[in-house]
Order: sequence, then C-alpha cells, then structure tokens
Amino acid sequence: MRKSTNVQSNSNQKPNKLIHEKSPYLLQHAYNPVHWFPWGEEAFAKAKREDKVILLSIGYSTCHWCHVMERESFEDENTATILNQYFVSIKLDREERPDIDKIYMDALHAMGQQGGWPLNLFLTPEKEPILGGTYFPPEARYGRKGFKEVLQLVANAWQNQKSELEQAAKDLADHLRDSERKNAGESLPSTDVFERTYQMFSRVYDPIFFGFKMNQQNKFPPSMSLSYLIDYSYFFENPHALEIAYNTAYAMKKGGIYDQVGGGLCRYATDHEWLVPHFEKMLYDNSLFLTALAKLYQTTQDPFFRFAIQDIIGYYRRDMTLPDGGIASAEDADSEGEEGKFYIWSLEEFDEIVSDPWVKELWNVTEEGNFEGHTILNEIISGTNPFQTKMEISESKGKSLQEAKGKLLSRRSERIRPLRDDKIITSWNCLYIRSLILSSQATGDNTYLEDAVRIYSFIDKNLRDKDGFLYRRFREGEARFQGNLTDYAEFTYSSLLLFQETANIQYFRNAKSTLKIIEAYFASEAGVYYESISTNTDLIVKTVEGYDGVEPSGNSTMAHVFLLLSGFGVDAGFHWDKAKNIFSYFKKELSENSTSYSFMLDAYLKWSKGPTEVAVIYKKENGSEAEEIKKALSSYLNPNVVWVVMEEEDAKKYANEIPLLEYRTGGDSHQVYVCKNLVCETPVKGWEATKLLIGK
Repeated sequence: MRKSTNVQSNSNQKPNKLIHEKSPYLLQHAYNPVHWFPWGEEAFAKAKREDKVILLSIGYSTCHWCHVMERESFEDENTATILNQYFVSIKLDREERPDIDKIYMDALHAMGQQGGWPLNLFLTPEKEPILGGTYFPPEARYGRKGFKEVLQLVANAWQNQKSELEQAAKDLADHLRDSERKNAGESLPSTDVFERTYQMFSRVYDPIFFGFKMNQQNKFPPSMSLSYLIDYSYFFENPHALEIAYNTAYAMKKGGIYDQVGGGLCRYATDHEWLVPHFEKMLYDNSLFLTALAKLYQTTQDPFFRFAIQDIIGYYRRDMTLPDGGIASAEDADSEGEEGKFYIWSLEEFDEIVSDPWVKELWNVTEEGNFEGHTILNEIISGTNPFQTKMEISESKGKSLQEAKGKLLSRRSERIRPLRDDKIITSWNCLYIRSLILSSQATGDNTYLEDAVRIYSFIDKNLRDKDGFLYRRFREGEARFQGNLTDYAEFTYSSLLLFQETANIQYFRNAKSTLKIIEAYFASEAGVYYESISTNTDLIVKTVEGYDGVEPSGNSTMAHVFLLLSGFGVDAGFHWDKAKNIFSYFKKELSENSTSYSFMLDAYLKWSKGPTEVAVIYKKENGSEAEEIKKALSSYLNPNVVWVVMEEEDAKKYANEIPLLEYRTGGDSHQVYVCKNLVCETPVKGWEATKLLIGK
C-alpha cells in the first residue's frame, strides 16, 4: 500500500501558508499550528515590518529527525504560540533550494557546530544568521537545550540586545562572503595526490566489514570514492585499489543497508557492519552506486555486479518511476510512525512465507533478531575476502533465493509503504540517466539506455523552457525554481553521454546550448562556477562549491564535461584549460582533503593522463561491423577513451560541430581512427586492431 504524499488535515487546525506549495516536505507542515511561510518576499517583508527574528527551518520529506521535531515541537500548541508571537517562521525544502541550504549550513559550521537536518537557523530580517542548530528536543536532553527555552532566549536577546545580535550576524555574514572570495588558481595540485589518496583510503579501509571508517559510528555509501579507486587501479595497475572497491560494493549489496527484498540502497548504516541502516532511500545514492557497480562489472565481468545492477534498476522501474516518466526523489525511513517498520521481519512471519532453511540461514533470520526483536535481512561476509574468493552460489540455490524474494515482496506489498517523495529533481534524474547509460554499456542491456532516453525526454520537455533554461523541480504539473549549477552541469554531461551512445546530434546541441547558459549565468572571474544562477537575488552570499558530498559538485561535473568536449575536439585547448582552471582553483582542497573531492579528483586523474580519442566511421551498409566495435568500446573499461561511432554521411554533415569527425571516412566498409597526445595512428578495422592501438 502506497502512503500518499498529499497531506490531509486530521484535525480542525487551519492550514498555514505552506498549503499552496507542491513540496511534500512543506505540505507535511501545512497543518502545523505554527504560522509557517515558504521562503519568499512575503515572509521577509513581515519580519522587517514587525521587527522580528526569522526562524528558518530546513529539511526534506524523508528526514527522520525532521519528523521527530515536527511531532515534538511544530505540532505543539505551546511551542507554536511562542513562534507565532515572537518570530516569522519559514520552512524550506533543501532539495528544492540547495543553494540556500548551503549558505546556512556553512553558517552553522562557522559557528563551530556539526551540520545536519533538520537545520534550524535564527536570522535577522535581512536574512543574516544569528545562531542555530540542528535537532532541538522539546525539553532539555541529550546535552541540548529545549527548543522552547532556546526560543525564549532568542526572543529576549532580540528585545534587549538587538544591536549586538545584528552586529554579530553582520560579522558572520561578512565572514561567509569573505570565505567565498578567492582568486583564480595559479598552479595545479601535485600529481602525487593520486597515490596519496589511495593510501588514505587504504588506511581507513575496514578489512573486516569493508568500506571506510571515516567516523566512530556511521558508514555512508562511498560510491564516488569507489569509482575513483577503480579508475586509479586501471591507470596505476594497482589490484589492491580494485579489491577495496570490489569488497566495499559487495558488502554494501549484501548488508542490511541494502533492501534485500525490493532492491535499493539506504542512506547510510548506523554501524560499521553495514547492518542497521537509516532506512530512507535516495535517488542520488542509488545512481552513484549503480555507476560504481557498472564500472566494477566492466573491470571484473563478475556476474554478481550484473545482477546487482539489474536489481536496483528493477526497483526504480517498479516503485519509483512516475506515470509521466520522471523518477521520484526518495522513499521515507518511517512508515506508520516507526523507522524501518516496512522492511523488517519477525521469525514467525518469515517462516510463514519462506520454507527453505538455507534462505533463512543466509539472511540471518533468528528469533531474537538484529533490530528491536525483528530481523533486517543481510548476509554475513565478515572474515572473508570476496575479491579473492569470488563467493558464488549454485544455480539451484540462486533460484530458491529468487523465489523467496518474490514471495516476501508480495507479502510486503500488503504493508503500508513509507512516504514516497514524488518530486522530480533535475540533477538527480540526470545522475540516474548517467548511471543507466553506463549500466547499458557495461552489460549490453539496451533497455537501460531506453530508460535513460525516456527520462531525458521528460526533463527536456518539462524542466527546460523554450530558451534552454532549466528548472530544479517538477511536481503535479508544475516546474519551479531556477536550476542550480548541479542541474545544468548534470544535464550537460548526460546530454553528451547520450550523444556518444546514440550519435543523435540533438543531444550534443542541447549540451552546447546549456553550456552557453552556464558560462553566461554561473561563471565567476576565478574560472570556476557559482552554485546559484545570477538571476537568483534572494541570497546573502554567492557560493562556489567543489565538495563531492551526497552528489558530485557542479564544478566537479563541469570538469568532466570539459574533458569530454576536449576529447570530441570541440575547442579542445580551450576546454582543456577550463578543466585545468577548476583543478587549480581547488588545489588546496584536492591536496589536503582529496577523499572528500573524489569525483573532481577522478577528473584530474583523467586530465593528467590525457585522452585517447577514437572515431569509428562506417558506410551505411556496414553498420553491424561498427556496432560490434561500439559494444566492445562500451564494455571495455578505459576511463580515458572518448569515442564517437557515426555513419559516414552523418560524420561529414556534423564535422563542423565535432572536429573529431573532420576528414574521416569509412573507407570501403569502416575505419577506426585512434589519436593520443596529438598524434593519430593509421586507421584500422575491427575491434582487435582498435584495442591494440588504444593500449599502445
């Protein structure tokens, strides 16, 4: 049973101003007794007119602690009375406006506090941050002040020490602005950063449960880091780097962090064993994991990774693809008011459904359970080394496991599902498009590419206006909020990859027209790109980001875009230098904190090695020969090969747009042109000859 994203009042409470929004998160708060406003001029004008502090509360619909704070505080009449009397309260969905979220998260960090959501900031009427925190309990506990106490302290301070608060807020806002003012970089990071980063990952690698011990308790999916290690392993012929990536992906897929019945990766594990997850599922996590799985399959041809790819895509097709073609953002951790209730099993219910004792033992289903008397299905692989042992199950056991999954999935479908956030986010959908393209290339399954084309068509139709400007979010027929850098960068990158895969010139032209908008509306004088489009005038700071957090930064993706364009020969030197500017600007971060910049570091690694350019030109009647070469190019992991496969007449037609095609013919059937380091080899035919030249 699917829990609706539409919020209905269960009381006589009148709706607040959030009732007119489309965000499922904001609608969750639409019947709070707090007089919430959405982010906008009406709220700011009221704060100025009435000389009140703004409470800015930021979260998202599938955030567990956001739900907790709503139940404890925002649904509480006494708390609402204080807020309504002394504050102007604004609710913001961080997924709709990540640029605003970043500014105030940076402010919280500047206050010396750890970030997270819900994010609650107290602002002056000019939107400058006074103080803040994340989750506040209703009364003092966990070593934190109670929320009502905090509200009274802030209200009293604003009444009695207003000038001091305003000055402190102004100083903090100035600090945030100053921290964003940085000149263009003058030199590149040392290339020993690649080896040092591998060594850093090796030091925090967990050889028992796999993954990385980056903190004392949680483990987050490190999918971009795995992709970096796979590419590093290729370039430096380092099997241990590949082993780290292999075992970590294997452990994540087998662990409780992965939904063994329905497919899909959860947000993070609350332990080092990948056992107990924070149960929400996010599109960006699964897209990045898919990318790592596809690269692992390209590298190892281990069928485990092919099945894992199939399982995740199956989940998104079944549960997260919306009727109009886009992909929903997330599923909640909670259902029926309890975190994880949808996913766990009692021994009695499991035995009712699954009779095979081997399956029960495999998934560690016991009477005592591993989570509040119930079981989170998982396979124990600690003490093994999957990369070395290549643990496989027999065909008959594999069939038994699939039958058990089917029965459990059927039973689970009778439960009340967690809320699905069905808003469609441009950058996240483009991340998924990228992962589908790579999955199609790695496995040869063309239906994945068909999915990518359908999702792209939805974005092109619904989230891109007639002038090529992108919107951030689509829901219930409404496209809204100017796209951020990540939206534009990911759309450009996915457009180029679809062009490469389909030879449809329209994708290439979409990429070029989008790139023009990026240069006109996002470029900074320092050679990198701002997070927010210049037409957004509601920000106190213009930020630049390179950190590859839960998704790649826009600047990291732009570096990959420039490498691909350069490989196509499109203003090759110019775009090569554009990528260099990004690496130079983030030299300090790449040199000192490279494990947090994995996607950018991966681009720098490819940049430092230089591209191998391959053009396959064929006569119309010899398309099957060219298709075989294209399949081999796709499934063969060489991170630096940029290729185009095109029919001879089309190549002539588009050579003025794509210089890699210039003066290239199909000969008597087909010809393959391979160029490296500004030198082109004599054209060859067939994959074997092509592979020799690529590896030369």
